Amino acid sequence: MPPPMILHGVGRATIALDGDWQFHTGDDLAWASPDYNDSAWQPIHVGRSWEAQGHRNYTGFAWYRRRLVLSPGSATGWTLALYLPDVDSACEVYWNGVKKGTYGKLPPHPMWYGFGGAKGQVVVLGPAESGELAIRVWKAPIVFLNRPEEGGLISVPVAGSAEAVAGLDIAAKYERLKAAQLPLWVARLASVLGVMALLLWLRNRKHFILLWLSLAMVYPAARYVLMEGPERPSFRVGYALTEPLVGINDMAIWFLLIALLGLSERKRLVRWTWIIALTAVGLDLVDTVCQFFDWTAWPPHRFLTIDAVTTVPTIYTQLWGLVVVFAAFGKRLDAARWLLTIAALLSTLLTALQDMTGFGQRWTHWTLGERLHAQLFTVFGYPVNVQLLVNTFLLMSILYAAWHYLVEYKQRQNALEQEMRNARAVQQVLIPDEIASVPGFKIDTVYKSAGEVGGDFFQILPTTDNGVLVVIGDVSGKGMPAAMTVSLLVGTLSTLTQYTLSPGAILTGMNQRMLSRSRGGFTTCLVMRVDCDGSITAANAGHLPPYRNGEEIQIENGFPLGLVPDAAYIETRLQLEPQDTLTLISDGVLEARNLQGELFGFERTKSISREPAEKIARIAQAFGQEDDITVLTLSFAPAGTVTVRLDDASGSATVEELRPYSL
Repeated sequence: MPPPMILHGVGRATIALDGDWQFHTGDDLAWASPDYNDSAWQPIHVGRSWEAQGHRNYTGFAWYRRRLVLSPGSATGWTLALYLPDVDSACEVYWNGVKKGTYGKLPPHPMWYGFGGAKGQVVVLGPAESGELAIRVWKAPIVFLNRPEEGGLISVPVAGSAEAVAGLDIAAKYERLKAAQLPLWVARLASVLGVMALLLWLRNRKHFILLWLSLAMVYPAARYVLMEGPERPSFRVGYALTEPLVGINDMAIWFLLIALLGLSERKRLVRWTWIIALTAVGLDLVDTVCQFFDWTAWPPHRFLTIDAVTTVPTIYTQLWGLVVVFAAFGKRLDAARWLLTIAALLSTLLTALQDMTGFGQRWTHWTLGERLHAQLFTVFGYPVNVQLLVNTFLLMSILYAAWHYLVEYKQRQNALEQEMRNARAVQQVLIPDEIASVPGFKIDTVYKSAGEVGGDFFQILPTTDNGVLVVIGDVSGKGMPAAMTVSLLVGTLSTLTQYTLSPGAILTGMNQRMLSRSRGGFTTCLVMRVDCDGSITAANAGHLPPYRNGEEIQIENGFPLGLVPDAAYIETRLQLEPQDTLTLISDGVLEARNLQGELFGFERTKSISREPAEKIARIAQAFGQEDDITVLTLSFAPAGTVTVRLDDASGSATVEELRPYSL
């Protein structure tokens, strides 16, 4: 049995309570009593784990006891306190049989700090006097990353006045805070980048690279709070959050690499990346779910078994980053992408190496993991290790590569916008702003594009015999390809009308032209030749039929242009009477859709088909435009037409001779 420890000079000073203490495994609150005889207990050193002193793999409760005696002549009237720098895992402090404080919390609702998460704890014992100090320690069950030697008072307790001990605690907190400054700045930078990337992605959700960048910043930002900060959470909270965050971080970096290294077209690589990433995150979440249960009350090795079964596969999935990186070799990459590739490779190797050497470390006694966490040098007094260097390098590489990518994207956008401006200029030339005056006809047109560049087109071409050729069409697709097809068709139409005014022949020629250039697309088109006497010759290539005075006209319909090489377009002949009105529309009117998903439809279209062109387009737009809207109305009023107007009030009739329409 060790002799009592004499406390010399305590008061304004402190004294380390090192040396031998009495130690016993098990748990009995009677052991807190100052009268308990602990002479049969085992002597043990504090400042070292109990595993290193003969209690291998022991978890659960154990007690430390030490008799403290104030030296003769010590000052009185001051308060005695105890400082516990670090305990594995948690403890309760008893002074002369009375519980005075805790480090963490003991079961049944335990809370402890693991993997170097020392918190430091001041316990006020009471008025300065001699007495029996008993510390009831609880060691948490072993997990896969436990070190070889753990458990107990792994740091030497210190006694002294409450003021002196509080000073030790403040100094220790300052050192922990100082050591965390560089990781803190890395975490702050990661947080700012993550938030900015997320906000940019929310503005334009097509750029998934911004989402992956945001997710890749979550773990570097959270790592400080969970593992490196001076006020890190308890082991179970940190363990529950760290593993899935690591899995999400790996997934985000893999997909960020795929995007930045130009590997998105490799469908097999992308598919397997999804499979492996989701598998790893799923396995990590199993450990997270276990934290919702009191697994500390399970048999000692049950959680260790679950932890190992779920963690070993995830360690090997981390090597998938090497596959992604190696897939980029052979590609011509710029300096920014090569820098990111090297940084991601180092980060992947380091993480996998740390986890592989850390797993089973207590059985293999590999020390590589500890050396990777060891201090290499200091920067302005702040410690730097391999992990911090690699994390900072990766963070800066991602930042530089993302900036470089956004600059390139902006340049591509500027070039695309210039192309769009050119296409709009071409389309403005192709879509007539003014309609030629044709005696005997009143023609109104409205064109409302659904995007920057539309796929609808129409042409109003006067004929040499005072008639008019009316053409309306709709190209499949949108944007630049549709606009280029429109220009091709309008040019073809202009050429064909120099040789023929037959609607069927015109559609046949346009179909042949489309077959050589359509690349899988097609075009609907309606061609109508209206002569000066009101006779109509019409041919249709899959377009919506026109309306006459609010009623749909039945016209022979052929295949859309660009689908069938030998398509035939049969001509239909009709006759307009004076004051008849033709209405031609594109499917943008019919397919307008409201917020409830309801189509405008045939019935509504028919009901407004007698309205002016501008009103029809405005009604369809208000309902919910989704496609280009084109409306064309043609009213027939030849010279000498007589109309009778009836006055309902007087019953008299007025006969008027209408003059030909002229714009």
